[in-house]
Amino acid sequence: MLKFDYNTAEKVITLVFSGRMDALAVTKLTTMIEAETGMNEAGPDYKIVFDLNEVEYIASSFIRICVFYAKQAGHDNFSMINCQPFVKKTFKISGLDEALNIV
Repeated sequence: MLKFDYNTAEKVITLVFSGRMDALAVTKLTTMIEAETGMNEAGPDYKIVFDLNEVEYIASSFIRICVFYAKQAGHDNFSMINCQPFVKKTFKISGLDEALNIV
């Protein structure tokens, strides 16, 4: 469901998501992300990357998490990679594709 990959040399933490990002999964994810990144406080001193290559579905609650962490980290310190076409389309329709720095 969620793996963390730290690159301390480049100060990048990559969160690799997999499966369905529905309301139930998101509830568990929030606690895990806060514990691993310390992002319930001020912005980090490292970049955050959400890797969505293995994500099958996203719910609005997952979009909320993406927006929250993008705001916390700042536009230059947050990006989303490997989005499946339907996930990219969802962010584009919601008008968040540029704000979330989707690569």
